[in-house]
Amino acid sequence: MVSKSFQFSLQNVLDYRRQLVDNARLELAVAQRSYQAQVEKVEEMRDKLSEAAGRLESRNLPTPQEFWLWSTYQERLLQDVQREENRLQHFANRVATCRGELIQRSRDAKVLERLRNKKVLEFHAQEKNSEQKDLDEMAILRYQHKSI
Repeated sequence: MVSKSFQFSLQNVLDYRRQLVDNARLELAVAQRSYQAQVEKVEEMRDKLSEAAGRLESRNLPTPQEFWLWSTYQERLLQDVQREENRLQHFANRVATCRGELIQRSRDAKVLERLRNKKVLEFHAQEKNSEQKDLDEMAILRYQHKSI
């Protein structure tokens, strides 16, 4: 007796959902890299700001022109830091969105995987029952043959 192999009717959908999960993982990785790069950029700008403040403090009574130049530079750096922090928040939101999308896509794929596993178990149980039925029929036929 040749047993047939299991064919999941929704295999194409499951493969597609797995592909969506993989794509979501890639998107999350890209978003996390962008976020990390932005974190480093903001930290670098804050370091520049503190370095500039340290240089001004190390000087004895700066001239009004130097003080004006430094305060203009500091103001510009603060604006740049604020802009980059806003971008950092945007990247953080993107990471959260990608993570949520990955979770949802993973759930969708897991539902189909559980269904597939359930169908595989049902298939094997049905195959086992069918095989047992065939064996029982053969045993009955043999027994009947001997009694004749």
